[in-house]
Amino acid sequence: MRKLAKLIGAAVIVAAVATVQAQLSFPLGKLVYIDATDTAQGNTETFTNGVWTVWEAFNGQTWSANDGIWDRREFGNTNTINPIYGTTRTIYQNAASGQVDTNATRLRTTVTLPDPGENRYYEIYALYWSDPSGWRIGASLTDDPGQLPLYIHAPGMSSVQLWPNGPGGENDHPDVGTRWSHELPENPFTTSVMVSEGNRRLLMTPSLGSIYTGGPVSVYIEPDRSQPDSNARTWYDGIAVQLVPEPTAWALMGLGALVAILRFRRNRN
Repeated sequence: MRKLAKLIGAAVIVAAVATVQAQLSFPLGKLVYIDATDTAQGNTETFTNGVWTVWEAFNGQTWSANDGIWDRREFGNTNTINPIYGTTRTIYQNAASGQVDTNATRLRTTVTLPDPGENRYYEIYALYWSDPSGWRIGASLTDDPGQLPLYIHAPGMSSVQLWPNGPGGENDHPDVGTRWSHELPENPFTTSVMVSEGNRRLLMTPSLGSIYTGGPVSVYIEPDRSQPDSNARTWYDGIAVQLVPEPTAWALMGLGALVAILRFRRNRN
C-alpha cells in the first residue's frame, strides 16, 4: 500500500508539472519566465560521465572550491512545482561566496514550445543574477565543445539589467530591497518576476537564437571555465521565451494600422 501511495503521489506530481507547462501562454512581444528546476520531475539535466542525466543540486552551499557541484539556494524566482522543494524560489550557483569552481558540470534546461504560428517565431534568453561585481554565465542553444559564450555583467557588455542602476552607472547597485517586474514602468514579462534583491540584479542575455517551429528547445548553461575569482561566479535562475512577429509581418501590421487611421480620418472629413 505504501508503494502504491508513493506511485500515485509521483503521478500526481508529474501531472501537476505537466499542467504548469501546458498552461504557459505566449502573448506576442512579452517575455515568458520559465524556472530552471532540478530533480527527476524538473526541466534541467546535467552532463556527467559523458551522458545527460537527471540531476539534484546540493541543497545549500558546499563551501568547497572546485568540487564540481551546483548549489541550490533559496533565491530568485519560481513558476514550477518541485516535488521535493515545493514552490520555493531557487537559483543554482557554481560556487559559494569567496569560492571558485571551474569544474561545475554543464546544464541543459529543456522546454517544449507550441507552434509559433504563421509569420512568428521565438527568441530565447538565459536569466542570471549579479551583484555589483562581474558575475557571469555561459549560455547557448547548441551543445558545443569548449567554453560556451560568456555573458558578463560589466560596462559595455550586452546583458540587459532588468532593474535600473544607481547614479554611478552600470555596476552601481544600491540596496533597494526586493523589487518585481510589475513595478517597472512597463512589465516586460507575462508574470511578476523578481528583478532586484538587495544589491543583486536579474540580468538577461541577448537572444541566444531564434526558433521557428514548435517542439523541445534546450538551453545549455555553464560557469566560466576560467573563473578567476568569486566575483566571476554564476547564479543561474532560468530562461525567458519571447514570441515575436516576422519583420515583414510587423511591417504589414503597421501598414494596416496606418491604412485604418487614414480611412478613419477620410470618413470624418
